[in-house]
Amino acid sequence: MTSRNSFLRALVIVAVVVLGLIAGPTAAVAAFTDSERATPQFSAAVIPAPATANVSMKCTLGLHTVVTVNSYGPVANANYYEVKIYDRFGSLEFTGDPSQAAGRTYSSGIEIIGTWSYEIRGLYKVPGSNNFWTGKPLKGTMTC
Repeated sequence: MTSRNSFLRALVIVAVVVLGLIAGPTAAVAAFTDSERATPQFSAAVIPAPATANVSMKCTLGLHTVVTVNSYGPVANANYYEVKIYDRFGSLEFTGDPSQAAGRTYSSGIEIIGTWSYEIRGLYKVPGSNNFWTGKPLKGTMTC
């Protein structure tokens, strides 16, 4: 009788499982096709080159030069300014901040003078970080 009880027990279990599957909820299948678009809430600022600059070069004995940024035009969206001075070979000699008194003048060591160049640009330094946006440069040359 044990095998008959086992058989009946198995039959009851199968019946309960089948009834549970039939009576239970079926699995839900869904598909979503709606789409929405949002208008971006940001924009990028353009930092143009300064419109004007007054930069002078003073030469002494053809071996020493002093370059001074006397003035430059303001740049929209800039909160910092940078000047770069290149020697006659195009090598960077100096990077300074013409909005500060100490960053307006560069004095070379003993160096053969010729046609030098400069770039002045506005930058936007992001507050509270080391990141900045760089504007387009105003380029010029100076000759002794």
